[in-house]
Amino acid sequence: MARPSNPPSNDEDNEAAEQSAGTGFLKFNEPLSWTRAKPLSVATLLQRLKDLSAELRELDQPEDNHRSLATPAKELVQADLIAHENEGVRAYTAACLADMLRLHAPNAPYTEQQLKEIFKLFVECLKGLDNSNGYFYQQYLYLLDSLSTVKSVVLVSDISQSDTIIKDLFKTFFDIAKPDGSKNVEYQMTDILIQLIDECNSLPSAVIDIIAAQFLRMAPAQAPALKKVSRGERPDDKQTTLTSAVPPPAYTMAKSICNNCVDKMSRHICQFFSEAIINNTPTNGEGADGDSEVPAIRDTAENLGELRKAHRIAGELWKACPGVLNNVIPLLEHELLGDNGEVRKLACETIGEMALTGNFLSAAPATWKVWVGRANDKSPGVRAKWVQAAVKILKERNDTMAVQLVDLIAIKLNDLDDTVRFAVCEALRSLDYMTITTKLAADQSPFNLYDSTNSVAAGAAVNRKAKPDTDTKNWGKRILQTLAERVRDKKIHVRLEGMRCLARMWDMAYKDIASGNDTVFAQLGWIPSKILDTFYINDPEVNVLLDHVLHEILIPVNYPPIEKERYGMEPEKANGKKGKDKDDSKEREKEALEGDKIRVQRLLVLVKGLDAKAKRALFAVPLRQISYAKVMEVLLKACEDNNGGVVEQGIDEAAVKTTLDKFSAWLSQKLPEPPKAKDNLQKFAKLHDRRCYQLIRYCFNPDSDYRTVVKALKEIKKRIGESSQSGILDSLTPLLYRVSQLIYNKSHVAPIVEFSRTDELSLASTAHEVLKEMSGSNPAVFKANIKALCDLLYDQSPSNGDTANAVDTLKACAGFVKSYPKDMPQERRLLQALVSFALTGNPAASKHAVTILMYSANRKELYANDLVKSCIKNFKYGEPNFLAKLSCLSQLSLLSPEQCEDDKDSIRALVMDIIAQVRTPPPEDESEDDAKNAWLDDHELDDEIKAKLLALKVLVNRLRGHVDSVNVENQGVIRSLNKIIQNDGETLKSKSTSATHRARLRLAAAQHLLKLATYKPYDDLISAVEFNRLAVVAQDGCLQVRQGFINKLKKYLAAGKLNSRYYTPIFLMAYEPNEAWREETVTWIKARSLQIAKGTNGNLVTSGNLMEQVFARLMSLLVHHPDFGTQVEDATDFANVRAWFCRYILFYLRAIANEENIGLIHYVAQRAKQFKDKLSPDNSDNMYYLSELSQAVIRHYAEHHRWSIQTWPGRFRLPAALFAPMTTAAESQEVSKRTFLPEGVDKKLGALVRTSKNLGPGATTSSAPSTRKRKSDVNRDSSPPASTKKPRAEKPEKVKRTKKVTKVKAKKAEPAPVKAGDRRRSGRVSLAKPITYVEEQGSDEYDDDDDSADEEMGDASESEEEPVPAPTPKPRGRPARNSTAASAKKPTPKKAAVDVVEMEIDTPEPEKEAEAEEEDEAESSATPPPAKSPVKQLPVGRRSARGTAAAKSKTPEKAAVKAAAKPAATRRSGRGRKAAERTDSSDLSDVPDDE
Repeated sequence: MARPSNPPSNDEDNEAAEQSAGTGFLKFNEPLSWTRAKPLSVATLLQRLKDLSAELRELDQPEDNHRSLATPAKELVQADLIAHENEGVRAYTAACLADMLRLHAPNAPYTEQQLKEIFKLFVECLKGLDNSNGYFYQQYLYLLDSLSTVKSVVLVSDISQSDTIIKDLFKTFFDIAKPDGSKNVEYQMTDILIQLIDECNSLPSAVIDIIAAQFLRMAPAQAPALKKVSRGERPDDKQTTLTSAVPPPAYTMAKSICNNCVDKMSRHICQFFSEAIINNTPTNGEGADGDSEVPAIRDTAENLGELRKAHRIAGELWKACPGVLNNVIPLLEHELLGDNGEVRKLACETIGEMALTGNFLSAAPATWKVWVGRANDKSPGVRAKWVQAAVKILKERNDTMAVQLVDLIAIKLNDLDDTVRFAVCEALRSLDYMTITTKLAADQSPFNLYDSTNSVAAGAAVNRKAKPDTDTKNWGKRILQTLAERVRDKKIHVRLEGMRCLARMWDMAYKDIASGNDTVFAQLGWIPSKILDTFYINDPEVNVLLDHVLHEILIPVNYPPIEKERYGMEPEKANGKKGKDKDDSKEREKEALEGDKIRVQRLLVLVKGLDAKAKRALFAVPLRQISYAKVMEVLLKACEDNNGGVVEQGIDEAAVKTTLDKFSAWLSQKLPEPPKAKDNLQKFAKLHDRRCYQLIRYCFNPDSDYRTVVKALKEIKKRIGESSQSGILDSLTPLLYRVSQLIYNKSHVAPIVEFSRTDELSLASTAHEVLKEMSGSNPAVFKANIKALCDLLYDQSPSNGDTANAVDTLKACAGFVKSYPKDMPQERRLLQALVSFALTGNPAASKHAVTILMYSANRKELYANDLVKSCIKNFKYGEPNFLAKLSCLSQLSLLSPEQCEDDKDSIRALVMDIIAQVRTPPPEDESEDDAKNAWLDDHELDDEIKAKLLALKVLVNRLRGHVDSVNVENQGVIRSLNKIIQNDGETLKSKSTSATHRARLRLAAAQHLLKLATYKPYDDLISAVEFNRLAVVAQDGCLQVRQGFINKLKKYLAAGKLNSRYYTPIFLMAYEPNEAWREETVTWIKARSLQIAKGTNGNLVTSGNLMEQVFARLMSLLVHHPDFGTQVEDATDFANVRAWFCRYILFYLRAIANEENIGLIHYVAQRAKQFKDKLSPDNSDNMYYLSELSQAVIRHYAEHHRWSIQTWPGRFRLPAALFAPMTTAAESQEVSKRTFLPEGVDKKLGALVRTSKNLGPGATTSSAPSTRKRKSDVNRDSSPPASTKKPRAEKPEKVKRTKKVTKVKAKKAEPAPVKAGDRRRSGRVSLAKPITYVEEQGSDEYDDDDDSADEEMGDASESEEEPVPAPTPKPRGRPARNSTAASAKKPTPKKAAVDVVEMEIDTPEPEKEAEAEEEDEAESSATPPPAKSPVKQLPVGRRSARGTAAAKSKTPEKAAVKAAAKPAATRRSGRGRKAAERTDSSDLSDVPDDE
């Protein structure tokens, strides 16, 4: 405890004071000196000094003389007293000397040397203030008070060589200052130091160092670390640090000194910084460009440390007393313009700290402008420091200084250097919630209203392109938008930081979003969608980042926190408190249910805010979990059998090692750095922790509740983390997230059902959606809660009148019952409710209800019969629930076809009556353009089109229900679906169907054909000509039709349900005007191509080359495309027509081609010229034209990418259903010699390819070659890119004389284009004779002799020399018609009363067997390629002469052709082998030869 500054003296002192009071003269006359002969005892001396001190305190300054003070004053400065070994003697001597200086002021009665010794004594005694409990503490307080009051400390300035005294005095005072010390002492010490500074003309540099060092006490680097909160303690949410809010006394003293001595201190501080900069600035070790940050050899870390310390002091000085930095700020500005990158970093960081407080802009406008300019510093490190400081300013300030930085921060998010982008993301992650929502995301925020056109920031930014007015505002929002793009950054650490930053923002906003705050949702609700979009990148590193962000921030695994179980004695034995333990158990169960609800609420809020694409990504996560769990189970079994490397007897060690290696390799391929990941998994197997094996099984067991899964994950991490192989967790943690039941868990079902019932927080629809997805992807989690779902179904049944959300619940139950039919309850009321749904619900509810009944009901045949009778009995169009009955019949035809056979005629008549009538005539003012774009959403459809769609579905499901019996009816349905597509959705001869109905019917017919094509027998019935008509739906005039068709096609292809020919329609999207969808499709194609390529097994023609082989089918499709026409007269026509098909080829190349496969694609294009067009032999010239066009485009494309086209060393058979062999060698030789590509086209192709590439992925070309609708295309006025050479850019203007084509277009009366000059169905032009198609056999695409070669162009499992034929297809049910029958016989309806295109099936004519079919097939697959020079790059712009030499060597006899086939193939293989020896640019170089 601090004592009073002026405590009362003892009795003796008071008595002496009374004697001397009022006299004005000193009465003390005892000697204070002694001799060696007559020494004074310490007690005596101490008593005399006490008496003298007491009397001196009471004396006032004499007015006339100091005679009475002369003797004591002289004796007090004796060395024996000043340097006495006793502390008390020195303390009282100092007090007496202080009074002597007071009484003699202003002239001290001592010499300069004596004053020096006196002040040394003062400094020594003042150190005693450090101990407030000292015996002589009061004397020290008196000395301090005297020096402060009398200001006798100024005498130090008169002493020469007093630097040491001044330094010691400052050091002593700053050391004494303590937070728990007396404030009066602090004030007096500060006053003394201020007096001393004011009196001294200059201060020692050491004193300035001491003063400046006090400001480091408040620097962030000196702040103590946060104390870890121990178990059981609850941290205070309001305390973010444990640093004191009150600054240290030494800091306060230094601050007061600087503020009271601004003039002198500014000079001293400037000198301090000048010396620090001169002595510690690293020498310039930079290169000529000045952007190197590596110091020279003599520059040490100590130099930079001292310089960094000086800049920290400057920052604190700005906060405490900015006036003293008036001369320092120019020095910082000079540093900003210096050559050394490290110094610029420090200056940039320091000024950034200064700008957080005060008004730096007004204090130093020039320096501020220079600092803003560092945003574009040549050094990435400086730019990173600048942007970190700028974000801090944005966070702390709301004025002009912060606002004018917002545009540069947004720009730095796109900086070329990844360290800068990372720094911005890291800095933005420190923003608080209020800053994000009120500054960056708010519409009326100054940061979004700020116009950066003429700002300081705009002037400082270099190389910034002029932007429209709309781009100079909304910079706050643009920061968030650009930050969202960083989740796709090419650098992994930037992606991670960007994801974490965005996820943290959404996490902070979650409570407001969940509560329904629409403003916050509009500001930040889009974040999860952006993050989940990275799922489609399909990169192992990105997927791992997404796993961590999803399960640690968006939906944290331990959210809400699951408290640890109370382990110990058994409840029954724990102090006999069994009842209390039961209560605790109930309480824990209640807490678990509340936790499940909280977690489910977060999941539903997340799902509710996702867009459609992000939802698919999120729902794919639990779907992926199933496949990973299966692999993990096999791996765990292999680990157990491996037994840590010691395999037990009776177990095949080789099989165990193989399984372990195979599945660890598969899992490691899904992670970054596969070799390291595989090594970690192998270490995990050697660790052989059986407890971990069981815990992992708990994680993916559908019967594990959420708490079990979370605890298992924690224990796994703890056990492995405590082992010597803790690095295993780097690879194991992402796998644990992927295999665990985290998103779909049985604990989640009950809360989701509750949300679906109560609609709490408006989450009912989302809950139903999640239930539906859960039932489809992981129905096993419903086992424990299926009873609750069934109760919900009963509550929502039509008999109870609440069917609003019944469809999703029914779909969830239907998904469950397909996997677990025996687990479905058989309650009577549930079955009655399902029957009620089937007959009186909406169509979707009826469908799912029938599904549940047919899968689970014990007497499903009885239910099926009853439902069929109820549906067809007195059925009448327009009656109540007639749509439900149609839907019921549709599903029964699929799931219970036997029960529908007895009434098939009634069902057919019912369906045909619906299709054959028009009950809603089209509007009278409906134009052709309106018809192309006509579309109604599902909720806008009328009952007529709903009924027709259901009727078509009945017919299709009947086929699906009788796959094994292909008959005339089956063929008629498929033919009718093709007619609907061919007739633009029209089903009636009167063509009275409205446009909206036709669009729906076109889409339904196309999707039904795709669905039927997933069955091999029905796919065989779709001929090549019919397939081409189906493919053109990809270019339908209605966007929704195109999207519905392509999306369904992609779904079946991804599932492996369709053969390879169905990839070709996707490439017709080259002219898709919806650019975002087109680019999404390109991404999908690339992903599929990559996945298919992984199936390569070393053969030249394998499933891995499937996408390259599809090019042959694409060429055939393009040749028979409705817009292709035939030969053109010259290059002028090419510029207007054939450029269309160049873009198809370019679209294919952009999605598929790479340096490794470009040779194979070129080879496929060449091979097409060696065969005839089987679909239209008389027009084979079109195929040859397209073959040459394709080769030219491929060569130019390869040249543009600087790829070399290597000769393909293998061979494969073209589809026999599309390509026919040449009949004679002479014909082959004639075709090989003839050039079909018009002269001058090659140069135009080069310009087209370059322009298309320069415009970027998916961009439309702006060069001369254009489609017939380019005159009306608003995008045609775009100029060529800067990289295009001028001569090539001028050529389009020379070719602009296309009047002939324009006239043809006028004669054809083309409809006006939909923004869609970029789409095919613009109006079809035929520039020459029409094409005649030849239809051979019932399935044009399949030959009975070699089905696999026909469809798959050489199966991956077979070699070229030893083909393995695919299984022979089952009888098709009808003979194929020959070409005469195909052209002469047209089907007509059997009943004149039915005005329908074709729903009744005519019996076809018997087919004519092709006598030489086997020879044709052999020739198709083995026609020798023309001779060619061995392995060299094909010259760009020249046609290959491949085929000429081979054609000359052939004889007309087919036997000779067959005899020459194998030698030619052998020669080609030999050339390929030599190519492989000379080049390693292709991954095909190590492929073994066919032979």
